[in-house]
Amino acid sequence: MDQMPEVKRNSRLALICALAALLTAGCATNASYRPEIDRMKGELAEAKAAGAEIIAAEEYASAEACLDWWTHWVTQFDHFGDVTMANLPARCRAAFASLRSKLVGRVPAEAVAGLAAPKPDAAGAGARGAEKESVLKDAFFDFDKSSIRPDAKLNLDENAKWLKANPKAAFTIEGHCDERGTREYNLGLGQRRAKAAKDYLVSAGIDAKRIKIISYGKERPFVSGHDESAWKWNRRAHFVLQ
Repeated sequence: MDQMPEVKRNSRLALICALAALLTAGCATNASYRPEIDRMKGELAEAKAAGAEIIAAEEYASAEACLDWWTHWVTQFDHFGDVTMANLPARCRAAFASLRSKLVGRVPAEAVAGLAAPKPDAAGAGARGAEKESVLKDAFFDFDKSSIRPDAKLNLDENAKWLKANPKAAFTIEGHCDERGTREYNLGLGQRRAKAAKDYLVSAGIDAKRIKIISYGKERPFVSGHDESAWKWNRRAHFVLQ
C-alpha cells in the first residue's frame, strides 16, 4: 500500500512526458511546413495578379481556402485528433497543382507581361547606387526555385528577339534572391537562376559567348521589404548590357 502513491506519481510523470513529446513533435512537424506555405502564399499572390480570380475562379478559390486552413493548422493546436486535417498538406498541393494547370496557356500574354516590376525604391537603390536601365526584361522566379516560369519565358522570348536584332550586344545576367536563407545558399541559388536564364537564351539561338553570368544572392535587393510583396520582385535574373 505504501508504494501506491509512488506508482501514481510515476504514472502521472510518464503521461506528462508523453504529452510533452507529442507537442514537441507536433511543433517540429508544423514548422517544417512553413517554407512550403510561404511559397504557396507567394504563388497565390502572383496568380491573383495574373487574373486567376477570373480565369480560374473555382481553382483559385479552392487553393485560397485550403491555404487558409493549412495556415491555421500549423499555428493552432486545436486540430489534434481531427482526422479531417490529416491529409490537408496533400489536399493543398493538389489544389495548387490544379490552379497551375488551369493558368498554363490561359493567362493572356498582356496580363502577365503587364506585371511590370516596380522601379527600385530609394531604400533598395541607396545601398548600391541607381540600377542601370535595360531594354531587356527581367525573369522572375518562385521561392527557392531556379526553373523558368511561363511568364518568365515570355520575357526571355522577347529578350531573344531583341538580341537577334542586335547581334553585337553583349550582356551580363545577374542572379538575385530574396532575403530568406543564408548568404552562401543564396549566392548558389542566384547562380543557378542566372544560368537557367542563359541556357534558355542559348537554346533560343543566342551565342553563349555574348553572355556573362554573376550571382549577387540576396545582397542587392531590387525592392526593400520583408514580405512577399517585396520578395517576389527580388527573385530574378536581371539583364545588364555591356
